[in-house]
Amino acid sequence: MTRFLLSISLGPVQEFIAAARKTADLEAGSTLLVDLVGAAASEFPAEERIYPASVEAGGANKILAVVTGDPAQHARQARARAQAELEAQWELYSRQLAAHIDEARARAQLAHFLEFYAAWVPLRSEADYPAARRRVEALLAARKALRDFTPLAQRAAGLPKSPLDPAFATVLRLDDNGQLPEALREAPWNFKPSEVLDAVSLLKRLRGRAGRDVLNTHTLAHRAKHPGAPNSQDEDFQPDGAYYAILVADGDNMGALLSANDTEDAHHEISRRLDDFAKQAEAIVKNHDGQAVFAGGDDVLAFLPVTKALACGRALSNAFQEALGGDAPYQATLSAGIAVVHYREPLSTSLAQARAAEKVAKKVPGKNAVCVAVHTRGGAPLRVAQPWDGAGALEALARMDLPRGLPYELSELAREWPHGVSPVALSNEARRIAQRKATADGERLDEEALRGWQFDGPQHLRDFANLLIIARFLRGQGDRA
Repeated sequence: MTRFLLSISLGPVQEFIAAARKTADLEAGSTLLVDLVGAAASEFPAEERIYPASVEAGGANKILAVVTGDPAQHARQARARAQAELEAQWELYSRQLAAHIDEARARAQLAHFLEFYAAWVPLRSEADYPAARRRVEALLAARKALRDFTPLAQRAAGLPKSPLDPAFATVLRLDDNGQLPEALREAPWNFKPSEVLDAVSLLKRLRGRAGRDVLNTHTLAHRAKHPGAPNSQDEDFQPDGAYYAILVADGDNMGALLSANDTEDAHHEISRRLDDFAKQAEAIVKNHDGQAVFAGGDDVLAFLPVTKALACGRALSNAFQEALGGDAPYQATLSAGIAVVHYREPLSTSLAQARAAEKVAKKVPGKNAVCVAVHTRGGAPLRVAQPWDGAGALEALARMDLPRGLPYELSELAREWPHGVSPVALSNEARRIAQRKATADGERLDEEALRGWQFDGPQHLRDFANLLIIARFLRGQGDRA
């Protein structure tokens, strides 16, 4: 019987996970997607399934399997399993609000939600695997480019659109004034008047509050100065510190690694190692006082106290290289974007800033890099990107108790420094200012570290001053920089 290499993509992914106002919604959407991918992947026995290795881990939104029989039928059954899991999750969590939901509209939205694409090619022998894999991935990419635009009949004339997914109308029953009923705006639900949610957004909200202790942004900001502080459910809680970090990480050179080990057995092993890394990643984030939102395949999304973000990123990078191995130029490495953001900023904005930082890290020559981007509420963002091997200087600065106001005095020195005056004099003056500021604050700077402050001109000093600002944020001192 002919064997086929079958590739499946399940979504939506980024926009689905990011459509959230609370960290609990975000985590619920991420784990829901893992469950849906796992349900679809369960169509294929472990010996046939290349990605993901484990249906529990879920991996990314990708399934690759070697099947016998009709591949179209396998694809239909995989989609049916994912859809059944989505509807089962809806039934489990929505029953508590059944009296307030238009069930017919909700079911229509659930049936329309999944994006499912599949492609397959014959696999006549193990030797055909590399060419078959390239061919099936090209076919899948082409199929995804031909998106389906089936109209959805929601029976929603005059109803407000969901604020988290405007393609869908609210499924919540409104009162005679077109508002959320008072019962939903009071405890235990506490919906805001604007939260006229669609079915999937409502599912994420209900799933997110069902016994899941997901760290919220004000607790993450508070943990910068109070490690291990309990998760506060009081939305009026004022953290001792205003900033937290979002880390987005992604594997480098994965295509090269897969191509250099292009056999079924090798890809089974790489898939297993990726699952192992995902489990390690969750533990690493937890050990750094953070909240893992997604860890699957070679992707990680996590929330962290600013004081632990850089160390967590480095630990993830080390764990990834140890898990995947490989030799240059096929060594798998991990690049990360870390956005330092205010706990009151909209989550969607902060997530976009973290993903933008990751893209900058991915542009560092040779990759295996990190980009730290600080986004204050009142100023322009500051950013530094460098290979992990070169991030030690930033980590060392983040461990120093730098005098308050020092970065801004050094920036002013760089701005006013006369053209053509010796860089040695500039470096000496910068060190003198630092020592004066430290003495005034009752602090003492490390003399050896100060001797390393050598600048070849005002622009170099200006860049260093910005690095000091970033370091202060990573130390948890950014809101008094």
